[in-house]
Amino acid sequence: MRATLVKYDEPLKGEGDGMGEFTRRVRGGDIAGPLRRAFTPEKWHRAFRDLPAPDDEDQDMHAAGLLLHEKLEAIRGVLKLSASDEISATTKLRAFLAIANYDFFVTRDKTKLEIEKFQAKREDVPDEVYALEEMAGVKLTLPGGFEWMPNEIVESLVDGSELPIRVVLQANPNLAGNPRMNQVQWAEAGRELNLGILYRFAEDVWDDCLWNSYKVMDKGQVKVFLPRDIDVLRAYRIGLARRTSLSMSFNMIATQFQRDALAKGARLGVREVCGIERRGKRQIIKVAKHGDATELIEELSVLRTHAAEPYYGELLVERLESLQGLTLSALIDAWMVISRASHVLVQSIGEKHVRNIGDDRVHAWMPEYAPTLQVEALVDALAAAAGINKPEGRRIVEFFTFRGAAEQEIWAQPLVPVGPETVVPVFAAVVSPNLRRLVDVWLRQAGVDLGRRGPAFEAHIRKLATDAIRGSKLLSPVAACITNDYTFRPAGGRDEQIDLIFSIGNTVFVAEAKCILEPTDAKGIAMHRKTVLSAAEQALRKVKSIEDNRAAFVGDARRFGMVLTEDFKVRPLVIVSTSTHVGVSALTVPVIDEFILGRFLDGELEDIAYRPGDPSSSKRFKVRFYSNADEAEERAPDYFASPPQMKRFIEGVHPRVVPIYPANESDWAGCILTMDCVTGGVPLSLQEQASSAIEEDPTAPVAYEDQVN
Repeated sequence: MRATLVKYDEPLKGEGDGMGEFTRRVRGGDIAGPLRRAFTPEKWHRAFRDLPAPDDEDQDMHAAGLLLHEKLEAIRGVLKLSASDEISATTKLRAFLAIANYDFFVTRDKTKLEIEKFQAKREDVPDEVYALEEMAGVKLTLPGGFEWMPNEIVESLVDGSELPIRVVLQANPNLAGNPRMNQVQWAEAGRELNLGILYRFAEDVWDDCLWNSYKVMDKGQVKVFLPRDIDVLRAYRIGLARRTSLSMSFNMIATQFQRDALAKGARLGVREVCGIERRGKRQIIKVAKHGDATELIEELSVLRTHAAEPYYGELLVERLESLQGLTLSALIDAWMVISRASHVLVQSIGEKHVRNIGDDRVHAWMPEYAPTLQVEALVDALAAAAGINKPEGRRIVEFFTFRGAAEQEIWAQPLVPVGPETVVPVFAAVVSPNLRRLVDVWLRQAGVDLGRRGPAFEAHIRKLATDAIRGSKLLSPVAACITNDYTFRPAGGRDEQIDLIFSIGNTVFVAEAKCILEPTDAKGIAMHRKTVLSAAEQALRKVKSIEDNRAAFVGDARRFGMVLTEDFKVRPLVIVSTSTHVGVSALTVPVIDEFILGRFLDGELEDIAYRPGDPSSSKRFKVRFYSNADEAEERAPDYFASPPQMKRFIEGVHPRVVPIYPANESDWAGCILTMDCVTGGVPLSLQEQASSAIEEDPTAPVAYEDQVN
């Protein structure tokens, strides 16, 4: 299937900007869409009919709403176990959790096999490649014949389990009494988990239609959903791949740094969970002595560091009234303990899992995949491992317990209650999630105004630029950065507040900095795009204000040590806190992040050829962007417009057609066009080296190799 690429500098359809009235009202909530209880086909038809002159997007929205409602109704119509009155709530919950956790093990096993195949094929490939990134792109073939990435399967297990669990919990059932697992039809439980996955997928398709202007082509029993603007997907998928790459790099460097610190006597802030045992009816989660640590707790500590952005500052330690005085820092520490306790359960079940394979007595071993944790044992473990007092520990465990409330999600609340004082962890959610995203979710759930991060992020970016320029032998004599929030006040014009403004030689860069949540759903993608385009408009307006008042700006800038002539050049930038949209211009304005900015001001980019298990022997390859101040000024605009380190991500994007399965024999099937981004290949420094050797280009960046000491 081929798709026509649309440039990102097209104007965004916003409220009253080329958008049909029907679409605007559905987005605004005035007309109930198919995910809301108030939706009926009759009301939907009436609302569409009563509005004047529907445009093409309105027509697509109307058709998509009816189709997705039809599929959601079909799914709800075949749910049996979750709605059954004959089986107790705790039995149903344990059944769904057992199936989801079992599938987590199956996915892990299949992933291990595929990675072994990948490594076998790559035995003769040199170390100097992004092998880990390519390995992250392996896919598993599931029943039905379609290939999925392991992380997609894990995400679907979490998202899919949420529907049946929420159905059971929405009636606030009594969870007392022993489960009767012999009542469970395991094939039906597995079917409902798959239906939950399909339901969540259908919701996502609708949200893409609603927020990202997908249109539907009706081919009878087959429906095809196509994006109107495929660059929205490109920006998002590139961001996902880049985020994975940055996380890998951070983890490698931080792990080695942490190991060196531990070897010198440093201690981890959270103690290791080393076992779980029973003493009568009481469960004990054993905590190791200070200094005893496994690789797993060390990995969790690195994740914690990665999740706590340097500009979060006081947000980490502020006592949140909505959480009865808990702090975000305490939540992260507690999550580490709960995650580590879940790892212990995974290890214990894993020993039995090998024996269960091939055993057709499913009723005998499947319940083992829903192991319980006693709330009091978790509270005791939080006190011993993280120093959290017991009253706070109870509130934290309750915070992490999924009750089916509207604002909750299993990713953020991975403990599901199965008794008055017992919970079962959803392994796929608690063992290896995106902790950086969870921190943002917890802040939102706690009612914290995320807009407070904006000024802190802006100050962080200004400090990064200021420190890099001052520390550069090449740039410090010719470059300057205004260290504080700056407002340009031209005579007769509007005041313009500028988040970041710096100069290299006679070129001034005006940057709009945006601290945004990393998008994880269709609406988030749309809102992120809208924010970036708005930032680009602001940057262009501020550039024009400076260009229209050159003499005034030259005089004002001199106060901050920025020496310019009146023929100086001005370039706009947008700097985002996310990976999404980086490397894809908005309204012709380059969109970058702190890493791309920092690397240029540092003057070089470093790649690491990482050797698993022996990071100290890894090789580092560096590429220099300029060798003198004149080159820095000349090359900066092109670098920001097309960051060379983003090239492999942009080239790694390709279309992908994903199937939409029918819920039953009478339901429709279809597909949706989306995008994938799989990266890898040779580091930039080696590419430049080869290119320079072939072309004998004297202006090519200088590449050189270091051995890590």
